[in-house]
Amino acid sequence: MEKILDFQLSHTEAVLWWLGQAGYIIRSADMTVVIDPYLSDSAAHGAPEFSRLYPVPIEPNALRADVYVVTHDHLDHLDPETIRPYRYKDTTRFVAPRQAAKKLIELGVPEKQVAILHAGEQWKFRSVEITGVFTIPGGADVLDTTGYTVRFANGRNVYHTSDTEYHPLVLAAAPRQPELMLVPINGKWGNPNPEEATHFVQAVQPKYVHPNHYDMMALNSENPETFRWYCSQQGLAERCIQPERMQPVIWDANTIKKL
Repeated sequence: MEKILDFQLSHTEAVLWWLGQAGYIIRSADMTVVIDPYLSDSAAHGAPEFSRLYPVPIEPNALRADVYVVTHDHLDHLDPETIRPYRYKDTTRFVAPRQAAKKLIELGVPEKQVAILHAGEQWKFRSVEITGVFTIPGGADVLDTTGYTVRFANGRNVYHTSDTEYHPLVLAAAPRQPELMLVPINGKWGNPNPEEATHFVQAVQPKYVHPNHYDMMALNSENPETFRWYCSQQGLAERCIQPERMQPVIWDANTIKKL
């Protein structure tokens, strides 16, 4: 985490680290944003088929962010074993849809630190602006699932789709031409499969796309090369980032690179 916080950027750049599953840390200028960090093995309690396939990349008590975004109340997105030991509840601002926000407060996050944000709503904190984006959730237990765009003051921006059905209404509501799109490809429990995710990308037309939600649990896995193949068939190969956990991806208005 210290390496992440000390990572040097120019004033025009942003950088992203993938934590695995749908979790990310994103930095630009003086702001650090985390989205859906799953830093435990809580989903495997009583369900070993959902055990992690690799160790957590950052311990929950080491995680630190200015803004902590939760897209919905599933264990691999809103993880009690990540939230409870998180040490900065009193200073970090949390963003979540209503039911997830209630869970955060139950887990010890002060209510004054939680902003409830749904599709079509905007929230700004210091130099970052977050907008809720419509989704169609994969289960009745998370009907308020919300995707989010994150935009920094220098213009760098990310669209995290959250878990969502692939559906014409989702495509119509999605933002157009974000710089970086983060999309699930596992094709299970309502999420798009690699082919559907490619059509999603084609509709949104991001500069770059980072697939997620396929790597952590054997029962919920998918081959990212399948997604890359479909992207190549749609002329999107150069936009598709080869995912590598915890490897920084740096971009500005014109270029992107991995270290």
